[in-house]
Amino acid sequence: MRKFWIQLILAFTLILGGMQWSAIRAQPDLIGWESLVRSMEWSTWVEDLESLESGCVLTPMQPQMDPSRWRIRSPWGESLLQQLEALPLAEHHADRALQRMLADGMLCFRLMEASTDRHRNEVEAAFEGAGLPADWAMLPMALTGWNNAYYGPGRRAGPWAMDLTSALSHGLEIRRGWDERHVPEAMTSAAIAQAHQAALAFPQDPLRQVMSFVRGPQAARGLDVTSLDAALLEWLHLFRVILQVDRNFDWNDTHALWMLRAGELKRLRCPNGGAAYFSMADTVPSLYGALRMENPWFTTDSIGFSDARPDLLIPIKVGQRWSDRDHFCARRPAPSVTVSSTVHVVGPGDVLGAIARDYGVRIGEIKRYNNLDSDLIRVGQRLEIPGSLGRIAPAPPSVAPRMNDQTPWIWHTVQEGESYWTISLQYPQAGLEDIMRMNDVSAEALQPGMKLKIPPP
Repeated sequence: MRKFWIQLILAFTLILGGMQWSAIRAQPDLIGWESLVRSMEWSTWVEDLESLESGCVLTPMQPQMDPSRWRIRSPWGESLLQQLEALPLAEHHADRALQRMLADGMLCFRLMEASTDRHRNEVEAAFEGAGLPADWAMLPMALTGWNNAYYGPGRRAGPWAMDLTSALSHGLEIRRGWDERHVPEAMTSAAIAQAHQAALAFPQDPLRQVMSFVRGPQAARGLDVTSLDAALLEWLHLFRVILQVDRNFDWNDTHALWMLRAGELKRLRCPNGGAAYFSMADTVPSLYGALRMENPWFTTDSIGFSDARPDLLIPIKVGQRWSDRDHFCARRPAPSVTVSSTVHVVGPGDVLGAIARDYGVRIGEIKRYNNLDSDLIRVGQRLEIPGSLGRIAPAPPSVAPRMNDQTPWIWHTVQEGESYWTISLQYPQAGLEDIMRMNDVSAEALQPGMKLKIPPP
């Protein structure tokens, strides 16, 4: 009976698949990507790697290139890069993406590369073993910064930001409290299956293959490079820059440190396979969020151990601070206790996925608690974060506006296809960040007809 219902749900989601592809975009815009990657600076894995080798991730860098150390790119990767370089506005978007990548001592580059090192070798080998180019393994870098704990708009999850329809069609198990899109070995198999489908549909066209993976085969078939929407064009150029900097810039691979860390992680198993609750791990600051980020396949407060994941993984440094974990399995939430909440004020570049990750909760929990009908949020909006024990990542420093209420603003009416970036190009006196700070609209919520305040010359 259970199998029947699973098959029925799968059939229903496949019917709706075409609508989902067109309604939900997998790729973030540049600001959203930067927010996703920068939030990893406060992850427990960074703390652990730094404890194993000080400075391996957090030491600022300058771009250095040694052609003798460049990765070998496959013919498929070379062809994809040429297609991306031929897209419109290549110079403008490349400069902007590279600026974000290199800011603050190459912080985004360092975090992206270190996060990728965790599973990259195994994933590249798996793709090559399946007869696919290893360069496919770079796609998660552009989608999520290769974040295993990612959960974003449209119920996309895992480092590949895979949608629910595709995941179910590839045999992943997704149910209340469990999501295999966060399990590396399961997600890799599903990604290979999806890439195979894209390669069969568009055998001589790497760009359409990527589009098929990210937005679906219908979007890939209708691809017109002369009329791409602004957000997609921005992301494709970001992907191009990632392909280039990953190959050209020197980086000391941290894969060996990841292996060392894996051997030192503590594992907690409850007696007789009993249940446990993340919310009971509140005896140490930030422990709750750290455990959820390290074990993202468990998606509810109640931890449903299974044969695939019989243990709770405990980060090295967190485990050293968690002295009373032997009593963790015996604790149960008090049913009469009212769920506490934390207030988060939405800032420029904030997206629900990044906010949820920063506080160790799920997007769906935030939406239900705040009666949100969609994933769109606006700058200045106050969101209550249910059941959160506080923000895992420190809040970014606030920047006071450079203008005041007496400023004689220029008013710009948003046109179809415009983004904050393309609008800022029309007003040399105003920087991108200035325009975003002055307007109470997130990048994702920008719509034609809206009026934006522009600082005067």
